[in-house]
Amino acid sequence: MESLLLILLLLVSILHWKSFASLSNEKSYFKINSSSIKQARKAFMSFDISRLQDPPMPSYSFSVYHLDIFEKSKFKDYESLLTNRLAQDHARATYLASNSVCISGDPHFHCALSSSLCFYETTYGSGQTTKGFMQSEVITFPSDNTQARINFGCSIDQKSGAQDFSGTFSGIAGLGRRVSPKAIGGYSLPSQLGSSIFALCLPSSTSVQPSVLTFNKAPWSYGTEVKLVRNKLNPHFYNVNIFKIVINDKVVPVDPSWWNNDNQGVIVDTGTLITRFPHDFYIIFRDVFRLEVKDYEIVEDGVGPFDTCYKDDPFGAELYFPVVRFYFGNFSPSQELMLVQERALIENAGYYCLGFFGWNHNFSIIGTNQLQGTGLTFDTKNNVLTFSVDACD
Repeated sequence: MESLLLILLLLVSILHWKSFASLSNEKSYFKINSSSIKQARKAFMSFDISRLQDPPMPSYSFSVYHLDIFEKSKFKDYESLLTNRLAQDHARATYLASNSVCISGDPHFHCALSSSLCFYETTYGSGQTTKGFMQSEVITFPSDNTQARINFGCSIDQKSGAQDFSGTFSGIAGLGRRVSPKAIGGYSLPSQLGSSIFALCLPSSTSVQPSVLTFNKAPWSYGTEVKLVRNKLNPHFYNVNIFKIVINDKVVPVDPSWWNNDNQGVIVDTGTLITRFPHDFYIIFRDVFRLEVKDYEIVEDGVGPFDTCYKDDPFGAELYFPVVRFYFGNFSPSQELMLVQERALIENAGYYCLGFFGWNHNFSIIGTNQLQGTGLTFDTKNNVLTFSVDACD
């Protein structure tokens, strides 16, 4: 089954098992004021559905309009339309709650016999907490019109934790490593779908391309193949074996055995934005990077959470920074993942900052800023992760 799922918007929160996703300082902020909201409402209500343009014929594309565009003529104003939509959403939630799925044997779930609801509560590494009830639904894969029933969480409380969830996304897709769906923690999509191969695209922050998630299919024919290493403490995670990290032609002076210890090693996590290194290694890594930046003056005290930043050129000249290379398994070009410019740095309010953090844990996480524009194919049957650079933009 070559199942293709285009992830354009998640309307429900799919339970993710003990992820380190959504770290506390990784939020996006957008300026929205009341006047802009009023203008948007006015423009929406004045939209004339009788003048919707059809695509030219013949055409290989078509226009897509939100259902609310067509329904708005039934309502006198935006608020009444919004009230109706909220009522529909409430009815849908009530229906889902009436068919809750009970999961026993896992301390994250509590089945209330009086209401027949199965409630969950999980806390992420950042302190963010989600609470809700479990439900099941049939999803359809449009590429071959196949269907599968999955269990997922309907979140009703995202604000009880030490940190709130960002308002810039509306759900979490659990993509943890495949285990038996009957085992504790077997709630990820690969586990529920019985898929040993899945792939996803991570478009860059400026890309106009959608993200693509496929199951039972490897959509790219090229890439750096890296061995997946079993994580004994958390078998749902995807661990890789880093051999060396090189900045330009300077090797970060750490023995390869440092990465292969008895802790969780190096985890690839698409729910984490900024790559994390143990603090001691990060200091060595950062200092080598600074020595390789010869033409730009470092900003004293850094910018925000970033400690290695350089001011953008006031005349608009493009700045060039060192190339960071990860080597997995051995010092071979076939085992290299090269991070250039925006994959190594973050542009932040007129500054370019080294896009890595140090933290007080004994394991590392490779995050999505370093993997943007890269296709990732996870093959847990053969224990291989393939990085297909520039496959997504």
